[in-house]
Amino acid sequence: MSARIMISAGEASGDLHGGRLVAALKQLDPGAEIFGIGGDAMQSAGMSLYYHVSQLAYIGFIEVARHYFYFRRIFNHLLAEIEARKPDVLVLIDYPGFNLRLARAAKALGVRTFYYIAPQVWAWRPQRAAGMAGHIDEMAVLFDFEVPFFSRHGIRTHFVGHPLLEGLQPKHTTPEFCTLHRLDLERPVVALLPGSRIQEVRSLLPAMLQAAAVLRRRHPHLQFAVAQATTISGEILQECLADYPWVTVVHDETYDLLQAAAAALVASGTATLETACFAVPFALVYKVAPLSYAIGKRVVTIPYIGLVNVVAGKKIITEFIQQQVTEQNLSAELERLLFDPQLRKTLFHELQQVKSKLGEPGASLKTARLILQPAAGISKAD
Repeated sequence: MSARIMISAGEASGDLHGGRLVAALKQLDPGAEIFGIGGDAMQSAGMSLYYHVSQLAYIGFIEVARHYFYFRRIFNHLLAEIEARKPDVLVLIDYPGFNLRLARAAKALGVRTFYYIAPQVWAWRPQRAAGMAGHIDEMAVLFDFEVPFFSRHGIRTHFVGHPLLEGLQPKHTTPEFCTLHRLDLERPVVALLPGSRIQEVRSLLPAMLQAAAVLRRRHPHLQFAVAQATTISGEILQECLADYPWVTVVHDETYDLLQAAAAALVASGTATLETACFAVPFALVYKVAPLSYAIGKRVVTIPYIGLVNVVAGKKIITEFIQQQVTEQNLSAELERLLFDPQLRKTLFHELQQVKSKLGEPGASLKTARLILQPAAGISKAD
């Protein structure tokens, strides 16, 4: 009997990794019923969507709180579907504010719960891990240091490596990419990655573009390109880009852009690890509503926001946070990243070290086997 699986992924990076997971589940169990919250990648792999990740793309305590009743309706709908369809397992991908509550409610209904891409409670609320043990049956984590952290709280935890390593292949060679987007192969390209949420793009991209303009005046040979996430419409980008006709927009070709880039400005999140995997010197930018930041600062227990610095265990990339996100700061940092040979050499080495700590490719298939082992009473682990 094939498995019946509900998956909840609430943002673009979750859809990216979820798409590979759904494909792996279908590979092991072609008849599996897979449904829930996801995006284009998960749908293309064979999952039926109740909601698209673009409908849940909010960041920050205050921003989410403003949409409380909207999220509550989605939550109640998913619970009703759990009761009606009785999935063998609920798989939760990242997105902890919503997914931890969903796991608790599903567990109360007797559903097995499996967390993939663990909540980073080690960063912002370590004591919460003990409470998670009551409603998370099993967990597949991306970083090896997470295994002892969650295991000591009674959660069965497996290190599977980072799924980014499975899909880092650009679609084109750099010459092909430059030709396609009318970029000069002989001139440096600066990549701007403003994030996958609307409010993130509106908050970060203007400062990125202003910094680009400053740098372009000083160094006219530089070229600039913005990576457009699949969750961001062209209209949203054009609002920001109206005064910057010299900036190239790259849609769904982030890896091609990173392969071609000499330096980058990157929104906090999974994109920082993606940039690290291409060994592109970059700076992190992070900006949310002031009250959201004030609340977050009170609960975060580690010294860094960026995953690259967390994985490295030290500061290797500069983090510009809140009021530090200015055209002056960003343009000055880009200048260093582009024109300081020793800094570029050091960062190249450090970023390669970060990539080496992400494990081996194959996270999706390993995770799919773990999910399917108890499901439908059959073993898929071999």
